[in-house]
Amino acid sequence: MSLFIFLIHLKVPCVFKSILNVPCPGCGLTRAFKELFKLNIAKALYYNILSIPLFIFFIYWIVLLIKDIIKKENKSLDRILNLFQKYYILIIILLIISEVINIIHGI
Repeated sequence: MSLFIFLIHLKVPCVFKSILNVPCPGCGLTRAFKELFKLNIAKALYYNILSIPLFIFFIYWIVLLIKDIIKKENKSLDRILNLFQKYYILIIILLIISEVINIIHGI
């Protein structure tokens, strides 16, 4: 947990924004996750609309990993890849929407 707290306070510049001078779909996620940990959902969504879906995805992935460890299986990666394959259009649409909103907000 302390490693996560240390990493969340790092100020790493966005390569995408540095080169193209336009925010990427992931810009603002660190601030959004900080706000989620404070239970400030509105501000998290302001910083990046992908914060809630990504947070839910990470929880789902952790549950799958724990289930694999308990059952001594290795199916979580296949499940995640199938999820991406099944919903890739939705994922692309969310990335585009996030990009547009980040540009509008100037994140």
